[in-house]
Amino acid sequence: MRIAPPAVSVALVSLALAARAQILPAGDCAGVYWDLTAAFASGDRVYARVLVTRAGPGELNAAGVGYWIAPDQTQTRFQNGRGEGEFEWSEAGDRVRIGSTRLEVGAAATALEVDNDKRGVKLRVEIEAQRQTSTAPIFAGDPEVDVLALGLPATGHAWRRGMAQPSQLRGMATLVRTRHRTCEAERSALRVDVHRLEPDGASLLVHERLADGAQRNWLGWHTPRGPLRTLRPESIALEDWRPEQEGPPLPHRLRASGDALRGDVAIGASHLSIDPLDALPRFVRMLYWFGAHPRRIWADATSELVSSGSEALPRGAAIACFSFLRPPEMQKTSGSGD
Repeated sequence: MRIAPPAVSVALVSLALAARAQILPAGDCAGVYWDLTAAFASGDRVYARVLVTRAGPGELNAAGVGYWIAPDQTQTRFQNGRGEGEFEWSEAGDRVRIGSTRLEVGAAATALEVDNDKRGVKLRVEIEAQRQTSTAPIFAGDPEVDVLALGLPATGHAWRRGMAQPSQLRGMATLVRTRHRTCEAERSALRVDVHRLEPDGASLLVHERLADGAQRNWLGWHTPRGPLRTLRPESIALEDWRPEQEGPPLPHRLRASGDALRGDVAIGASHLSIDPLDALPRFVRMLYWFGAHPRRIWADATSELVSSGSEALPRGAAIACFSFLRPPEMQKTSGSGD
């Protein structure tokens, strides 16, 4: 079932007017997904992905999966997967509802909501009204990546079975959208998103290693209420690889080099590692675009990046998310590019 799209945000029109007409590209393996990363003053974190794909049986399939991580590191998972005709969405991408998982992206506010009695979890994260200085294209081509909200104030609440009252949340959040026409693993081997979500300044570093070994890099940042500034680092090296208890080994240092950006991002211990296929309907998993052995891993990080310009970059505590679409041994290491 499809529902009519609400009013379209002026900021998003300026970002990608053509994409708004139909957010899901054509192609048997095409897909679109939204990644929400939120960090709160209480120490709570929320990581979530909502996706719609043409892969699998039928015309469309969808899934929503995420985790609420409490300050004591208790992990509360939420997920919903639905086949064609069993979920609602607007083709412009303003609204998706998959069972008890809802995502709304609009001019007034952007919100993720989960109301799942079966799993005993109720969660809402609302990002303040989007402003044009928080949106930007990251990568063109295939996959196409855009940031829809970079480090904006966020509020919400979270409850799981056994709690007397929900936790009230106040912090910062970033929302990134990815669109691809072909199966994503045919084009991309690994992507790293490094989020800094602090009241004194927010940033997002995106490093993508393509299937042919080339790389694409982007950095965006802003101070509170300041304009969004961006640059494209020339090269980022992944160093100090170490084995993980689950999934592929993880690099523990990202080193930027070139005229525009230098410095390191130190990667600490991972605190979440998942198979991103789990939430999809059973018959879709074998056909989904992540590839044969996908893995998503989140880890604490510390950013010490320095820009060659006069603008100081936000530095300090960050969250790194690694999305392995191919095993590291399948990745070529030669060549680089934007």
